[in-house]
Amino acid sequence: MLNVLLLGPQGAGKGTQGKLVAAEHGIPHVATGDMLRAAIADGSELGRQVRPLYDAGRLVPDDLMIELIRDRLAREDTAEGFVLDGFPRTPAQAAALDELLDEIGRPLTVVLEFQLPEEVAIERLRRRAEDEGRADDTPEAIRTRLRLYHEETEPLIEHYRARGNLVGVRADRPVAEVFGDIQQALEQAAVR
Repeated sequence: MLNVLLLGPQGAGKGTQGKLVAAEHGIPHVATGDMLRAAIADGSELGRQVRPLYDAGRLVPDDLMIELIRDRLAREDTAEGFVLDGFPRTPAQAAALDELLDEIGRPLTVVLEFQLPEEVAIERLRRRAEDEGRADDTPEAIRTRLRLYHEETEPLIEHYRARGNLVGVRADRPVAEVFGDIQQALEQAAVR
């Protein structure tokens, strides 16, 4: 079983690498951002609740996120593992995720920390906004999300480092190089 968590600022390539890892290992890429965007597009109850927060670049409440993850990890396609991308984002979410994973007997194999200089993140997000027409990638929302990442999510790096399963990945390189490093980290984690 391979349970992978991706941590890193927006624009670090977590989505791209998450899809590659998922395809390579035949496990689902569980991207909370995609799940939330789908809920908003479907106009579901969850979508209506999160839309105003999402559009403003703010965080969705922990209890909603944990329920979303719990439901997703209960599906059959996660039996061999998962690549979790976009969650947790706060220490409280990390604690709730730890509890959930303990409860369902699915500990994290490895936590990949994508390391990316801020100016590279901003440039990548600006380009993504142009290429994909993402409404949530306005300059103001980008700044808000990166500030929230530093304030709320960066402390999780220490949380997972203390558990001994954190691996840093330099994300400011070509996709294939980053993926090569990730594959190496996954092979070493599988041996542990």
